[in-house]
Amino acid sequence: MKILFAALVPLALAGCAEPVALPVAAPLIRAASPDPSVPAPSGPSVAYLAHPIADPLDWRDLNDAQAPGAGS
Repeated sequence: MKILFAALVPLALAGCAEPVALPVAAPLIRAASPDPSVPAPSGPSVAYLAHPIADPLDWRDLNDAQAPGAGS
């Protein structure tokens, strides 16, 4: 019940508050302009390299090589 009351009090106070004035629409006029725009530059070229599917290798050798003291 306390959680419900704690959630409803801020909502009730916000509902009784005076609404905030909307921003001026002057900056939006340029976005709505029908003037032709500059086309976007072409994206980077992406090369595809196929990788064959392989069975998983034994992880114990890699784990032993990365263990502390394995390099000495």
